[in-house]
Amino acid sequence: MLQSTPEDHTEERLPKRLLAAMVLVAIFALSLSSYVALTRVLQYQTRDEGPNAGYAVELASGRLPTIDTPVTTDARRYPQVVEGLGTMADEPHRHIWTANHPPLYYLISLPFVAAAGALDAPQVMIVGMRLINAVASALCVLLVGLIAFEVTRRAAVAFLATGISASCAVLVSAGGHIANDGVAVAASSLTLLATIRILNRGLSPGRLTLVALAGTAAAGAKAPGVLTVVLCGAAIAVALLLRDHTRRGMVRALAASAVAAGVPALATGWFYVRNIVLYGDPTASHALLDKFDREPNGTWWQIVTDGSLWVDWYERLWAPLLAEGYAAGADVLAVVAVLGLLVLLVRRSTTRPTDAPSTRAGWLLLTAHAALVLVNLIGFVAAGGNPNDRYLMPLMPLLASVLAVGVMAIVDVIPAGSRESRSRLAAAVITLALGVYALLIFDWFITSVTYVGRLPNSDARGAGVVVAAGLVCGVAAVCLAARSARTYAGGSRAARVMRHRHEPEHHRAP
Repeated sequence: MLQSTPEDHTEERLPKRLLAAMVLVAIFALSLSSYVALTRVLQYQTRDEGPNAGYAVELASGRLPTIDTPVTTDARRYPQVVEGLGTMADEPHRHIWTANHPPLYYLISLPFVAAAGALDAPQVMIVGMRLINAVASALCVLLVGLIAFEVTRRAAVAFLATGISASCAVLVSAGGHIANDGVAVAASSLTLLATIRILNRGLSPGRLTLVALAGTAAAGAKAPGVLTVVLCGAAIAVALLLRDHTRRGMVRALAASAVAAGVPALATGWFYVRNIVLYGDPTASHALLDKFDREPNGTWWQIVTDGSLWVDWYERLWAPLLAEGYAAGADVLAVVAVLGLLVLLVRRSTTRPTDAPSTRAGWLLLTAHAALVLVNLIGFVAAGGNPNDRYLMPLMPLLASVLAVGVMAIVDVIPAGSRESRSRLAAAVITLALGVYALLIFDWFITSVTYVGRLPNSDARGAGVVVAAGLVCGVAAVCLAARSARTYAGGSRAARVMRHRHEPEHHRAP
């Protein structure tokens, strides 16, 4: 029977060295997105860049657009945006159909719109709006790792989860375009992280303030953020009520939940009320489906039971639609993780539990959040919507954490060295392999016909320097993680020696 040991106990704090390594991994992902942002020609329909840019232009003029507002036709100030109009086959696609989204991302973009006009440099707006999304997507990579640490309390798992999310092509490709997905997912992930910290460590003014502010950003960036806000507010209320059943505890729980959900509602609710008035529902999804004459893709049940669709969704997180051959890497990762989870279940059934603090509430919150995202997405696809890979990005905190836990469960059964030192070394090696995998997909992407040309006057050589800097950061991250493994192993040996010296002689093993 396997026995738990002191080194198996979970960590209370994320080591600074591994936190720095996780930041470097996020910078690596940022460098790849930045290359796309700096060089790729404007993607009008496939990535909605034209309508998104048109949204910001309308805001800069003091107007909040609707889904029927035409994209700007000012060819002098916005030549790439106007040029894209000619590629659209019908009039509805020449409108700002993305105006069903709240305006936070586009408000953040206003300085770049103003700078483009002041400098008479149209690309400043395009590149600036892309880089906002790229930075937010990189922040999401880091937040995934921080969330993984909160629900596992293992630094190696947190680092590997960061590497897994950084290897996803969707974060690179979507992160390098004019889109609100990066800001929306980063804000939702931050809301989840702050809520999990309340569930694990208790309520504090700072944590509650972070939940309220991050929730406001999530609801202000994209409609699914509202679901995150409601879920986190409910989770805080339930957790506090379970800890204190008194009247005072009930008041405290309801007050905290009201702050967590009420502040975002007060700040962003007006926009969703506007959507209801204009289109009949908070997200204008039915109006958009009618606008583009979309037909239902099947019943809700048909979508849920379509196994090939689920496999396709998973693989497209890593490999673009036309790069099916690269999906094998993601499939191998999934198979190893599933085997590891099975091993973990067997070990848990035969191992005495440790005295480590429970993180069950965090896992439950992530699972409920993923379920809400999927239910919302399935309904959208069934009604005729496009199953875009970007819509799966909110699942990354749960998906990357589960994959990392499964892979580490395989590493844990290897009889070599201390558990945590070999886990950190394995996380470093696997993250290095994932980084190479990401670079292979990136190289395919930027050299394929899907890249469709280069942004006018773009400096591919300068963008290449950005990627090179990102590679240096990625290698440094792996080295830090590997060095952390050696340091941990040395520290563990020293601790065992000290325990042996101070242990009563009659307690020592013969």
